[in-house]
Amino acid sequence: MAESALGITYDDLRLALAHFLGLSLTEGDWTDDEETVLDMIIKRGLRQFYFPPPVNNEEPYEWSFLKPVVTITTIAPYSTGTIAVVLAGTTVTITTGTWPSWAATHGSLVVDNTEYVISSRTSDSEIELESAWTEDTETAAEFTLRHSGDYDLPDDFGGIEGILVNESSTNRAEIKIVGEGKIRSLRQNNYVETSPYYAAIKPKEHETTTVGQRFEISFYPVPDAVYDLSYKKRILPQMLVDTTLIYPYGGASHAETLLASCLAVADEQENDSSAKKGQFQERLAASIAIDKQFNSVNYFGYNSDDSDLVHQESNGKRTGFVNNLVQYEP
Repeated sequence: MAESALGITYDDLRLALAHFLGLSLTEGDWTDDEETVLDMIIKRGLRQFYFPPPVNNEEPYEWSFLKPVVTITTIAPYSTGTIAVVLAGTTVTITTGTWPSWAATHGSLVVDNTEYVISSRTSDSEIELESAWTEDTETAAEFTLRHSGDYDLPDDFGGIEGILVNESSTNRAEIKIVGEGKIRSLRQNNYVETSPYYAAIKPKEHETTTVGQRFEISFYPVPDAVYDLSYKKRILPQMLVDTTLIYPYGGASHAETLLASCLAVADEQENDSSAKKGQFQERLAASIAIDKQFNSVNYFGYNSDDSDLVHQESNGKRTGFVNNLVQYEP
C-alpha cells in the first residue's frame, strides 16, 4: 500500500530544520557537525512528540498508534527423531530430526524422567549437556525437548496494557498478568504443560552496555502446543534512519505536530528562544483531539440491555480493563 503523500519522512524533517536554521537545502553541502546537530534535534523532537508534555493541566497523553495489538506465538515441545550419546559423555546427536534454534537458550532435554540442562547448540544435529549423560543406554528413541516457557519480548517492548488473550482457544481464554514471583513459585511446586492461564513480565539481566535492557514473558503452565496469544503492546519508538526507518509513527494525521515539535526544539536549542513552543502546543492539542476521535466509540442510540454493568462490582465500583503499564498480582 502506498504511503500518503502528505506524510513526513526523516529526510523531510532534516530539510525543514535545515531551512529553519539557515543551512543549505542540498544535503551534500552539510558538514558532519551540521548533520549531527540535525539528528540531535530530530531525536529530541521525536521524544517530545511520542511522550508529550501535559496539555491544559491534564495527564500526559498516550497515543493510540503506539499501542498496537500484536501476537506471541508459543512453541510446542519437540520430540522428533532419535538421539545418541557416548555413555557418560555430554554431546547428544540427533538423527532424522533437527535440534530447534531455541534448544540451548530456552530448552532442556528430558529422557526417562531425567532432565538435562543444555549448555550449547553446536549444530543442527548436536547439542552439549552441562552434565554427563547418566542413562544406561547410548540411544533414546523417546525423548522430549522441553521449552522453558520464557519468551524474549521485542526490542521495542514497553509494556502490556490489559490482558493477553489466547486466540487459539475456542473460548478465547484470558491470560492474567501476575507477579513473576508467582510464576517461579508455581513452577517450583509442579511442572505442568497445558494452555497457560498466568503470565509475568520480567526484566532480563543487563549483560552488556552496547544494547539497552530487554524484557521477557514467562507463562504458567508452560505451553504444551503452538498458541497465538494477542496483547496490546506499548511501543518504545526508535530513532529515524534514512535507509531502514524512514517514517515516524502517527502517519500523515500527525505530521505537522511532529514537525512543530522538532522546530520548537531547534528554536530552543540553537536560538535560545521559545517562539516556536506555542505552535507545537497548538498542534499537540489538535493531534490529541484527532487521536481521541479516531478511538471513540460510535453512539448508535439507547440500549437498555444493561451490558455496561457486566464489569460493575456489587459495591458499586467500576471494574474492567486496566490501563496501567502492566497489571500485577502479588
